[in-house]
Amino acid sequence: MRLKAVQSISTSYKELVVIPLFENELKKINWIKKIDGNLFGRVKNIIDSGDFKGKFLSSLTLYRDAKVFKRMILIGAGKKREINQEKLRKLIASADNSAQSFNIKSYTVLLNPFVPFTISNYGAGRVFAEALVLSRFNFKKFKSGKNKSDDKDKKDINVCFVGVPRGDFKKGLLYGQIIADNVNIVRKIVNTPSNALIPESIAEEARNICKNIPALNCTVFDEKELEKRAMNGILSVGKASVNPPRFIIIDYTPEEKKEDKPIVVVGKGVSFDSGGISLKPPGGMEKMKYDMAGAGAVLGIMKSMAELKLPQRVVGLIPTAENMPGGKAYKPGDVITMASEITVEVISTDAEGRMILADALHYASTEYKPKAIIDMATLTGACMVALGNKAIAVMGNNRGLIRRIIKHSENSGERVWELPMWDDYDDMIKSETADIKNSGGPGAGTIVGGVFLRKFVKNAPWAHLDIASTAWVDGNKKGYLCKGATGAGVRLLCEIIRHWNN
Repeated sequence: MRLKAVQSISTSYKELVVIPLFENELKKINWIKKIDGNLFGRVKNIIDSGDFKGKFLSSLTLYRDAKVFKRMILIGAGKKREINQEKLRKLIASADNSAQSFNIKSYTVLLNPFVPFTISNYGAGRVFAEALVLSRFNFKKFKSGKNKSDDKDKKDINVCFVGVPRGDFKKGLLYGQIIADNVNIVRKIVNTPSNALIPESIAEEARNICKNIPALNCTVFDEKELEKRAMNGILSVGKASVNPPRFIIIDYTPEEKKEDKPIVVVGKGVSFDSGGISLKPPGGMEKMKYDMAGAGAVLGIMKSMAELKLPQRVVGLIPTAENMPGGKAYKPGDVITMASEITVEVISTDAEGRMILADALHYASTEYKPKAIIDMATLTGACMVALGNKAIAVMGNNRGLIRRIIKHSENSGERVWELPMWDDYDDMIKSETADIKNSGGPGAGTIVGGVFLRKFVKNAPWAHLDIASTAWVDGNKKGYLCKGATGAGVRLLCEIIRHWNN
């Protein structure tokens, strides 16, 4: 995909023009007359007829005989006072969904109604690029014959934005395209079925990402190294599988930040979650390939850090295992001594994500003494019950870090909602047999998962993001999302880290 911004309509693409209009400013279209008198006449007649009212995401497609543009899409931008970054994403993605129905290689978007933007020119460019790149995602790797496609044709598109100053807007386009390209890489990885993506495959993906980027360094612990380091949470979850667990470390170190304490991002990497001995119900189990969405997000974040050349040192940690039943499986009632030497009574083997994350959080705390630790995990089905698929749950031990995450969540398009972690909840994971237990019963499931993880963080600001509700969507394509993996966490974390010193 090639994106550009121009001032003159003469250098734009002529196959299609997209014209967004606010419903409360439909009469303010004289600017179109300066571009094309015939186009102005057509738009005015449509507005006067009442066939187009500018309601958000309403659209009207027309063919025309004028010399400048062959096709025209009017798309409603809603009320101007209500426009925000996420609505801009949805607006441009909706227009692009319509454009994809045409056999065209390029089109133009007239941005005059939005200029000056209610957000920065940089932010607008970023938002538009994200929407366009994400809306073009197409996963057909495992199709056969005529149905197989690498979606190259869908990506081979030129989009031109007319009517906005180039400088910061162009920089925003570049930033947004890098982020969205990496989100799509994550979506492909997370959509990959578990017979093609085992823990070692995730490690290989990490090595491949780091191979040609000097600022990234990858280290992988195999099961022998995990045993040596007493990472028994990871080992216990993975020991029934024929595919052994791994622990992946990706270090992004800008040249001038070699001695700097890092921000550590941690991603849950359960390549398939059967529930183990506490077997899940069969309905929907096929989607449990996405239980490594946190791990996928870490891969996308680390690649983005290096490509954007951000000044912060960042370390990505991925504990990855396959949770299966079998003769060697860990069992309810077992007591596991974790890398931190905390003992855990296993109540449910389906509470496996917190077991592998616990070892990773201990490693992050003790190995790096970081500025902050942020983990991402498809940790609890309870998160979907609490928040639906509209927000990520956030919890943590540091008010400043949580406020930082909330502040940047709206602009990233990945909203978060804080849940409490009062000390009262500690009672829910008390064990008579061990120090703590890994499940607290039916109530407050998402919160209890966070309370458990907090036990393994020592002397570092930490936040936990439960992305179980947003990492996967069902249903038909809508806007910039389609059925399957969303790449949740990449845009949010990149936005947080980009503004770390602000």
